[in-house]
Amino acid sequence: MPAAAPSSASSSTPPPKTSSWEVVEQKHDAEPKRQGPSAEDKSYAEWFAWAKRSGAPASACHAAAQGAFRALAAGHDMNTAVQWATLAMASPPGLVGQSRQIYCAWYSLGNIDLKLPTAQAHAFANGAIQALEEGADSMSAHQAGLLAAGITGG
Repeated sequence: MPAAAPSSASSSTPPPKTSSWEVVEQKHDAEPKRQGPSAEDKSYAEWFAWAKRSGAPASACHAAAQGAFRALAAGHDMNTAVQWATLAMASPPGLVGQSRQIYCAWYSLGNIDLKLPTAQAHAFANGAIQALEEGADSMSAHQAGLLAAGITGG
């Protein structure tokens, strides 16, 4: 005959303590869609590429873009923005977010190396980055960028 389970009244062990903390499952909607670069990101990438065409290192290109942004934010014209950008290249840049750095790199590849016009270079960068975010390697991202820019093989 099986032994009866001990009753809680006769048990000498205290009941387990409960915590006031608990994990609450949160309902998540579908994965958020990629927003793409802002107008400011696109303009920044264009200034970055402007500096990159002279063969400057990435840090100087970021400094140039930041210098141009400071001039334009202060209400100066494009000629002054070019002057400020040129002078800024001699100084270290401020912090630049990773997504903006990646966008600048892909935009510059399209605009400088592939000689794509501005709009196509932006499409190239967007297509490449979207592919990377979906798990593609850099070669596949490059192909996705070309497709997004309307360039097909053949």
